[in-house]
Amino acid sequence: MANNEEVKVDVIVIGGGPSGLSAAYTMARSGLDVVVLERGEYAGAKNVSGLLYGSVINELIPEFYNRAPIERPVSKRNLIFLSNGNHCLVSFGSDKWSEPPYNNTFVVSRAQFDRWFAEEASEAGASLLEGVVADGLLYEGDGQNKKVIGVKVRDDEDFYADIVILADGANALVTETAIKELGMRPGKNPQAYALGVKEIIALPQGKIEDRFNLNENEGAALDFIGSPFAGLVGAGFIYTGKEILSLGFVVKVDSIIRNKLRPYDIIDGFKKHPLVKKYVQGGEIVEYSAHLIPEGGYSTIPELIANGLMIVGDAAGLVNISFYHEGSNLAMASGKYAGETAIVAKEKNNFSKQTLAIYKDKLKQGFVMQDLKKYTDAPEILDSNPALFSLYPQKVCKLLVDYFTVSQEPKKEIQKKAIKEFLAGLPKFKLIGDLFRAKKLL
Repeated sequence: MANNEEVKVDVIVIGGGPSGLSAAYTMARSGLDVVVLERGEYAGAKNVSGLLYGSVINELIPEFYNRAPIERPVSKRNLIFLSNGNHCLVSFGSDKWSEPPYNNTFVVSRAQFDRWFAEEASEAGASLLEGVVADGLLYEGDGQNKKVIGVKVRDDEDFYADIVILADGANALVTETAIKELGMRPGKNPQAYALGVKEIIALPQGKIEDRFNLNENEGAALDFIGSPFAGLVGAGFIYTGKEILSLGFVVKVDSIIRNKLRPYDIIDGFKKHPLVKKYVQGGEIVEYSAHLIPEGGYSTIPELIANGLMIVGDAAGLVNISFYHEGSNLAMASGKYAGETAIVAKEKNNFSKQTLAIYKDKLKQGFVMQDLKKYTDAPEILDSNPALFSLYPQKVCKLLVDYFTVSQEPKKEIQKKAIKEFLAGLPKFKLIGDLFRAKKLL
């Protein structure tokens, strides 16, 4: 920018991830003057997830999957319990998932997909500035009248806008500072984080389809619980691309520290399990990435609006950590709602907290807050019941292996011994209580 040149637009979005790009696309196609500030070299450069839930973006860009760089639609889901030398697999799917809209579940390379989405937002009229770091916000007024009027940009001129949308992700320093500066209500509980670590492993297309029993336009999503994650609050995953596997884990940061483990040790142990080893054998690691994920749940969500300000996506803590473990669709929904709210505010020429409360209402009325509220207890259940990630997967695997072991012993005796061993060390009331708590995650 030229010196002393004041840049004023309708809306500035900080962050070029799913939530920020959804907001930008929504506003730009309605004619608003929008600037997206992305600190990464390109949109998606800092993102890890390889699974995309596409119901929201399919509303924004109908049949986006025919244009976007999709690796594979997910036609098969597998939940796998691991123990030392044993495994138990629950597989489910549907023929409908192999047909549009493919159950709105896709394996993607986030680096490629987010760049494509950024291009769509640019074509709609948004300006995307990459490699630009927002150091903080600009304010005007005092007390309840204090409002956001722009963004401080490192090594550049300040940017001014009627509204700023914060989509700066889990490590949201700008968001944290803004909440304090504006006196916004913090979350009831402090935010808790998980570490997501992912390797991209290259394999020939034929081998992937053979190993995972897939046709050419089918994909699989595998979630792993148990060894080698025993003692850790978290799980592993494998997602099948065309010629790549996304393999990794998501584990609570405090449990990694408590167990004195390094991320590399966890992922290496995961790949050495006999079942996982068969899936990745002969593959070449072509990419490694790590990313923080907010997993504190509903009780950690702060106030999301102020005069001239809305907070979306991971910066707002909008991640569902239940059995479904959703993030991208909640992020895009929040961005869409914020974009729609900005359009109304522009029409009214009113950017006050009262007007921007439309965003909060949309979140409450839609699936985002309803789902997050339903799973309010999920973080506490997971943190206080490590047996869900260690003891129970081991016992389930051993029960089934023992139950179906072929021998000349009468089936009645085999079954009796298997069930007795499963219940050993599990007081009846503890088992019932754990099952009741686990039910709240479904």
